[in-house]
Amino acid sequence: MKTIIAAVVIFSSSFLNGNKSYGTININEKLQDIVVFEKGTLPIEKNSSEFVKISFKINEEGFVEILEMNYSDELIKTKLVEKLSKMKIEEEHDSEEIYNYNFTFKKL
Repeated sequence: MKTIIAAVVIFSSSFLNGNKSYGTININEKLQDIVVFEKGTLPIEKNSSEFVKISFKINEEGFVEILEMNYSDELIKTKLVEKLSKMKIEEEHDSEEIYNYNFTFKKL
């Protein structure tokens, strides 16, 4: 039987209100590319889940600047932060835009 770890992302930001302000980027696509974990890299028991709630913005240099975090597991939080620190936004963006994401990790 295969072991699968799924990350479910629930987000809220200015994308939800329909505004396409100057410099708005599709952060969801960027996250889907970067937040990928290989089998066995996260310490999750079968049929259980862990979460990381995070607020961040993309600074003027294009890197993630974490503002707040809440999480259920320290190691999973650390691995997620490692992935986010590798993300670099090259497109023009609003460095004051705050992104709020809830990541839920489940082992199926």
